[in-house]
Amino acid sequence: METHPLTQPPPQPKGPTLVVAVSGPSGAGKSSLIEAAAERLGGAARLHFDHYITLGNDIDEITAWLEAGGDPNRIATPQLADDLQRLIDGGWIERPHDRTRVGPADFVILEEPFGRSRAEVGTLIDFAVHIGVPPDVALARRILRLIGERPILGDATVLDEAHGQLQAFLAVGRDAYLAADRAARAAADLVLDGMRPVDALADELLSAIAARRRPE
Repeated sequence: METHPLTQPPPQPKGPTLVVAVSGPSGAGKSSLIEAAAERLGGAARLHFDHYITLGNDIDEITAWLEAGGDPNRIATPQLADDLQRLIDGGWIERPHDRTRVGPADFVILEEPFGRSRAEVGTLIDFAVHIGVPPDVALARRILRLIGERPILGDATVLDEAHGQLQAFLAVGRDAYLAADRAARAAADLVLDGMRPVDALADELLSAIAARRRPE
């Protein structure tokens, strides 16, 4: 019989929908952690920031955001906020990237790079977990992930995208990642070391969720 590598049993539903936000820079491992945690939680609904808005590599746009104070609230995702509220209220949504329907769930796991620091969704988040990784590690992971898409995207597209990411990172991207990281980390209930294996991170997250669900 196959055994799961994690040891923490999934917390049992106790009351209203619990919204868990997972933050961290691109390349921190948010999607991997969300997938592992959602599997253990059973029918957890998953929402991803990237399915509602794309933060590109435009140096001028990133510079303008930083010069304006790097305020997470300048980044708006009204549809994401509406869909999250609908799930909390026990309704159904249609995810924008693939039109699949997602229904009522005891747990909603939200991939949100800014964590609780964006007021638009922050008030809807019950538990915020942040994955911390050095900016250079996050960049290396993104480039490796991009290279892995060569069979689909083709060499020219991958090279062009890698060039854009590296150019933006060296110009202002690193500062932008650090600004977002500070904001998300400051508002987090739990900070995880993103250099650890995803199974260990998922186990730690499940333990924290179980503790929150435990009756006082």
